[in-house]
Amino acid sequence: MTRLLHPSLTIVCLAVLAVSCMPPAPSPRGETPLLWGYTLHGYPIGEEELAAVEREGGVPARIVVFFLQWPPPGSTGGEAFPRATLETLYNRGVEACLTWEPMYLQGGEERAIPWGKILGGEYDAYLRSFARGAKEFGRPFMIRLAHEMNISRYHWGTAGGEYGPASPEIYKKIWRHVVGVFRREGALNVRFAFCPNAESLPNPHRDPGAGWNTIAAYYPGDEWVDVLGMDGYNWGTTRTKEKDGWDSSWRSFPDIFQEAHGALRALNADKPLFVFETASVTRGGDRVRWLAEALETAKRWRLAGICWFQADKDNDWRLGADGDRAHVPVIGRFLSPAPPRRVEAPR
Repeated sequence: MTRLLHPSLTIVCLAVLAVSCMPPAPSPRGETPLLWGYTLHGYPIGEEELAAVEREGGVPARIVVFFLQWPPPGSTGGEAFPRATLETLYNRGVEACLTWEPMYLQGGEERAIPWGKILGGEYDAYLRSFARGAKEFGRPFMIRLAHEMNISRYHWGTAGGEYGPASPEIYKKIWRHVVGVFRREGALNVRFAFCPNAESLPNPHRDPGAGWNTIAAYYPGDEWVDVLGMDGYNWGTTRTKEKDGWDSSWRSFPDIFQEAHGALRALNADKPLFVFETASVTRGGDRVRWLAEALETAKRWRLAGICWFQADKDNDWRLGADGDRAHVPVIGRFLSPAPPRRVEAPR
């Protein structure tokens, strides 16, 4: 999500993936099961937190993604491997996706970890420890590493002012280094998810100097990626240039995601593809109708799952928070009542 500052955000948007990285098996009716999940603002995720979200949203979660930041340079601390949260989700039959952010907070500001420190090995001990924790956990889950790399909000590996033509190559080197550590440690139960923002910012279509900032430019390669994803939101009419620096308008799900969907499927037509973050406001249109079109589009595109940002942050995106349950039967029409676990045993 193109968001304002967030702390060691642990977003939960559960996702599911096939060990073979092939599309999920069709249902008996010949349809690809569409999984529903929530992107949550908060960590750790326990039984009570998950149950509260499901009560509020009115639909059980099949996928959940949480965000975790890395420790600062030179620190021996940082968040330990999140085994308790992963156990909670697994025991509930919910597949987990950890959004893992190579940044840290300093004086209330987010700072991306310099790429030289990552590639130079300064974080290898941390990465090895995390990979060993994943291997010991033993059950499959996803890591959505350094998401939304195609927006200046997330200038992974550099300071904000250095985000530019060199960023895609820096990103690919960071990705391959991290995945390489996990493979050497034998953490083969982890599936790495490549997840750009639906719209590149700066945008190559509007800025002649931004031709470098395309989704394809950041792609580490099929051999380094297991799962594909994309994020995007309908801000409706909540933003104005006078107050916020930009004018927002009501946008449909296909309008938001069509270009990113095409770019990702051009990179790989077969890997599971999730919407890891999405939501719509109510101001400017009919949110229930927006959601119905989103689910119809997801079915048509054979997406693996959709995760709704169930949080009051920047806008109140939450479904059901106002007591309205009109969305519940709409979601129910498109989802498998009890989809099979799509993450299998480690290879």
